[in-house]
Amino acid sequence: MPRSLPGVTLQLLPFPAADYAAWRTAQLARRRRWQFGPLCGDEEAAAVQARTAVDELAPAEGLSGTKLHRVLDDDGDAGWVWLSRQESDLLVLDAEATCPADALLVLLESHARAGDATAIVLDRMAAAPTTAALAAVPGFTTVSQTMVLDLSAGPGEARGEPEAAVLRPMTETSFDAYLDAAIDEYAREIRSTDHVAWSEALDHSRKDYEDLLPQGLRSAGHVLLDVVERSTQVTVGALWLEVRPPSAAFVYDVYLHPGARGVGLGRSAVRAGAEWCRQRGLSVLGLSVLGHNTAARALYDSLGFVVVVEALRWPVPPAPPVTGPR
Repeated sequence: MPRSLPGVTLQLLPFPAADYAAWRTAQLARRRRWQFGPLCGDEEAAAVQARTAVDELAPAEGLSGTKLHRVLDDDGDAGWVWLSRQESDLLVLDAEATCPADALLVLLESHARAGDATAIVLDRMAAAPTTAALAAVPGFTTVSQTMVLDLSAGPGEARGEPEAAVLRPMTETSFDAYLDAAIDEYAREIRSTDHVAWSEALDHSRKDYEDLLPQGLRSAGHVLLDVVERSTQVTVGALWLEVRPPSAAFVYDVYLHPGARGVGLGRSAVRAGAEWCRQRGLSVLGLSVLGHNTAARALYDSLGFVVVVEALRWPVPPAPPVTGPR
C-alpha cells in the first residue's frame, strides 16, 4: 500500500535556472570524488571521466532528457533531486536533501505514480549521503553493482601455497573457444532477464561482443587470459581485462567452464588477475556484477572489493482507490 508520513510535508518544484551552473559545478566534484576517483585511481583521469559523464547528462547549456527539482519542506529549501525516465522506471540519478529519507521516498513515490512509473531505480554513488540514506530504507532490491579493489594495499589474504589457477595469454584457438561459450552464456542471461526469443538474445549477445572486441584477441586496450588449473595444467576458463591508463583496469568477464565452478578457481583467477595488474603498476581494479548473482557479489566482497556505484529498485505501489462519502 502507498505510505505516508504524518507531520512531514514535502514538494518538488522546478530547480531555479539561476542556480544551475553552480549545481553543475558541484555535480562534477561529486562525480569526480565519489564515482570516478575510486574507479580511475588517478585524479586527472577521474576529472576527465566526470566531465564527460556530466556533459552528457547535464550540458552547460541546460538539461535535456533529465529533470532537476528543488525539494521544499515546511521551512523552505530542503535540497534537490535529479531524475530521469527509462521506460516504466523513474531513475534517481542523484540527490542531496536534509529531509528524512522516508519522507523523500514517499515524495518520489508520489512523483512516480503521477508519471505512471511502476518502479523507482536509485542509481547511486555509494558515498553520497542522501542516496545512502534512501538505500537504507528496507525494501530496495539490488539490480547491479560496480565495485573496486584497491591494489596498492597488496594481496588481501596471506597465502601459504600457490594459487590454484594461473593466467596465461590466450591463443587464437582458446580465444575462439572462449568467445563461443561466452556469447552463448550471455545470450541465455539476456533471454532470462529480458524475456526475448533465443534468436534475438543471441544476436544481441554477438553484437555486444563484436562492439567490445572489434579486433578480437588483438582489440586495443583489452587483455584476454586463459585461466589454467595449476595442478592439471588444463585450461578451465578465461579472464578478460581492460587496461584503463594510467592507473586502472576493469574486469569484463571471469568465465569458468561449468565443470570447473564451485571449487575455488574463480576466487583464485580474480586474485591472480589482481596480481597481474599490480605487477604492471596499476592501482585499482574494477568490475560490475548483477544483483541476482549473490555468489559473485559475496566472492568479490570477501576479496576486498567495495561498492562504488549501484542501482537499486523500489516497486511503486498503486494509489489507493478514490472513494466518496457514504
